[in-house]
Amino acid sequence: MNIPISIIIPIYNEEKYLIECLESVRRQTFTDFEVIMVNDGSTDASPVIADNYCQRDERFKLYHQENQGLSAARNFGISQAKGDYIFFLDSDDKIVENSLDVMYRLAQAKDADIVMSSHRLFNNQGNIFYKSIGDIDILLYDPIEAVERIETANFWDSFVNVGGKLVNSGIVRKHLFPVGMYYEDLAVTYKWYLEANNICYISIDLYHYRQHDNSIMSTELTSLPKRLGDYISHYQEKIDYMAEYDIYLPATLALHLSKLHQSRTVYQDFEEDSREVWKEEYQRYFSLKDFSYHAFILTYSADLEHVEDLARELPDLCIHIAAYTSVAPNLIDLAERLENIFIHPLAHNDLIEDLLNQADIYLDINYYEEVDDIVSRAIQKGLPVLAFDSTVHRPDLIEPENIFTGDEVNQMAEKIKELVLEVSER
Repeated sequence: MNIPISIIIPIYNEEKYLIECLESVRRQTFTDFEVIMVNDGSTDASPVIADNYCQRDERFKLYHQENQGLSAARNFGISQAKGDYIFFLDSDDKIVENSLDVMYRLAQAKDADIVMSSHRLFNNQGNIFYKSIGDIDILLYDPIEAVERIETANFWDSFVNVGGKLVNSGIVRKHLFPVGMYYEDLAVTYKWYLEANNICYISIDLYHYRQHDNSIMSTELTSLPKRLGDYISHYQEKIDYMAEYDIYLPATLALHLSKLHQSRTVYQDFEEDSREVWKEEYQRYFSLKDFSYHAFILTYSADLEHVEDLARELPDLCIHIAAYTSVAPNLIDLAERLENIFIHPLAHNDLIEDLLNQADIYLDINYYEEVDDIVSRAIQKGLPVLAFDSTVHRPDLIEPENIFTGDEVNQMAEKIKELVLEVSER
């Protein structure tokens, strides 16, 4: 007789966070599960920590393999799993104490092949920078709805990520992870959805996802061209796979490349050919979207005065928000909700220059300091600059009639229309 749940935890050099992860599993209120830990050639104390849990709790099992990567470790864990459902947990993440109880009860009550929850994001210092708010909702999705949700989701959305999913083990075994490729989650989640009877989502943060510091190591920089190539390969396969179900995705490859850029993995020291692929697809995306005009904002701050109001008032204006640093979740959420807002975290200097050259207007609407003398640079390129009196950084350079009070959003929108009309008539 199978046990209800197999938890698969791939492990590679996670001694710093592994105890926190395994303790979150050991303390679950739901107790009828097995834990399959796959040591993927760790060189630190991770295997010792994992073995200690095996000695203390017979539900924990540890397997060893030479370093083959995350996908191979997950696939091996799947081959050993005896549970009716498989739950995926990364070794640096954690789950709340009733996660399995809630998800398994939902699977039984809703006759669901897949159950997932919202995610909470926290950093290495334990600071929470993204969590769900509002009432708790339990939603059922059919396969097509779930696949469509992927198309608009960000990279840490629970519909995209494997972590935190409770999935019928038969479905998982039919679609294993591709070995030797990046973005392995993207290659399997949509296939699982198309196989599922019901897909259940609960809007409570049962899975806590650790967001590591944004520093990019040299080894990651050299892998960026392969990351882009793997991403494109996954999406091309997805297009062909979905066509077999007579499903033709409305999103373009370039939209997904834009999302990839938002995940802070593109446009950072690319080889020249890879960078050109990005720029080509990026520009093609905007031509397909048929935006009439482009505005640009360079900021260190997540506080942008009335940016959402302006975007809604001016649907033909594409607003690009760039930063040399990471971008706060509220801006990412805004970009997901409004199709004419695009964010560019950790922007490369070349991208900033491209955005300036593409822009018709510069919006000086970010709070706190001006970034990189951007107002002066925009004016030197002949761009009109508009600001609110609460955000203006260079009142000495900006035309007085282009500075508005916080109550004059509509007036600013009308001024933008007037200015872009002048640009189009040149």
